[in-house]
Amino acid sequence: MPSPNLDQARESVRQVHEQIQHIFTTPGPAGHATIAALMPVFADDFSMVTTAGRLVTRAQVEQLFSGGQGARPGLEIRVSELQGVWQTGDSVAVRYKEVHRLAGVQTARLALAILTVTSAGVRWQALHETAIAANP
Repeated sequence: MPSPNLDQARESVRQVHEQIQHIFTTPGPAGHATIAALMPVFADDFSMVTTAGRLVTRAQVEQLFSGGQGARPGLEIRVSELQGVWQTGDSVAVRYKEVHRLAGVQTARLALAILTVTSAGVRWQALHETAIAANP
């Protein structure tokens, strides 16, 4: 039986990555507007472990978006293999594969996101990414 919380969490993963792609490919006010629209999705105490093993805060993620905004024209980000791996109450853990393509180079990662789903929407609590070999 499908879970409404899991369905909303999966949709949030898709939407967030569409917005991230837009941020990195769109210079000027439109890119800035996307950052402003995206950041409320992340909880105030959001943290992320990058593919390099670095722990970053919500503020550092916002700086990354601002610094990279419009800097990667042609970037494509695709998410697939979204799978709910844990759920209790309003909290859901979703594992997914993320592939980036830019200028003929492809990189991939597996990610695990911890999300809270309420009537107010989906909030990202934590994200952990692990680099993997990209399939052609």
